[in-house]
Amino acid sequence: MGKTALIAGATGLVGTSLLDQLVGDDYYDNIVVLTRRELPSASSKVRAVITDFENLESLSADIQAHHFFCCLGTTLKKAGSKEAFFKVDYTYCFNLAQVAAKTATCEQFHIVTALGANAESVIYYNKVKGMLEEALKKLSLPSLYIYQPSLLLGERNERRPFEEIAKFFSKLFSFFMIASSRKLFAIDASRVAKGMVVTAKKGLPGLHVFPSRQIEKITTTKD
Repeated sequence: MGKTALIAGATGLVGTSLLDQLVGDDYYDNIVVLTRRELPSASSKVRAVITDFENLESLSADIQAHHFFCCLGTTLKKAGSKEAFFKVDYTYCFNLAQVAAKTATCEQFHIVTALGANAESVIYYNKVKGMLEEALKKLSLPSLYIYQPSLLLGERNERRPFEEIAKFFSKLFSFFMIASSRKLFAIDASRVAKGMVVTAKKGLPGLHVFPSRQIEKITTTKD
């Protein structure tokens, strides 16, 4: 019998690719998607659970899974305020992890944060990501996998002009960078998603942190 996976943030850049990869992987029989709205799906493996992410505890019976994948995230600009950003990138993620920790079936919790995550950072985005990582480490999770991608490449629904410029120069100069510096450059969202699937199927217990460069390595190295 295959595993049941749960995804939060399946409409985002990493989450969309992750959902596609899980649907096509026989390792998973069922996929629960936490979403604000119904999602079109051609797979009978997928079951949507509609939620605003405010009261996840009340949905605990509907979100049983073996592997939890949290791809929730926004930007300060899109959120509109630091408070709104904190709610999505910290509160919602932490609350989901709390539910997972109390779920008898939970074997793993996977989350996408960011390269540079640091609770002491003067950059608010990195500070919140770092605070979240530290809080998650204190929960009683059987296994915690943290993915820290650098700038994400992929097709977004909204335009981000400054990000597009950064991506251009990242692609242009990454070829010439030495290995220690390449970790700062962009990575495809699909590669991050693949890294999540690869590590989930290995099933290693405990805490595992994967910076951007290591994500690239585990998705290119053959077993």
